Amino acid sequence: MVLIFVSSLNENVKLANKIQIQLKENSIESKIVNLVEMNLPMYDTNKEQNDGIPQKALDLGEEMKSAAGYVFVAPEYNFNVPPVLVNMIAWVSRIGDDFRELFSSKIIQLATHSGSNGIDLLNSMRNQFTKLGSIVMPREIITSYTSALREDSSKEILKQFTTFIKDK
Repeated sequence: MVLIFVSSLNENVKLANKIQIQLKENSIESKIVNLVEMNLPMYDTNKEQNDGIPQKALDLGEEMKSAAGYVFVAPEYNFNVPPVLVNMIAWVSRIGDDFRELFSSKIIQLATHSGSNGIDLLNSMRNQFTKLGSIVMPREIITSYTSALREDSSKEILKQFTTFIKDK
């Protein structure tokens, strides 16, 4: 199972749906997790101390443990990672004793639909997930308002990703 995390609505959801179809063509089961619709509360230590980790984050953590890999589909927000994604990472990194547990040795594919080329976002995600112990695939899926999805390219990128997933 691959979890496809979407960090916005509209174009990135459309891209996530196309990725899910292409994964299915490679015999990979996947589930789209829309972080906007998940509506996790904003992380802060007082909230965690007073209320604990939200059940939604705990449930997501369980799904992440059993997933072979992740696809992150996010737009570039002010040349960086969307707040909803940063918030999800903050919450799930608080589950258990090892903040890297849900990312360590996971295969990750990056994708974006951004107003620009999304390179700053992709570099930020690559840096963060690598430091969390993930194995981030070398090529990204990039679309924008002026550059539509090149399906032949995304199929090749996802074929490589699925090779690593199937080996896990």
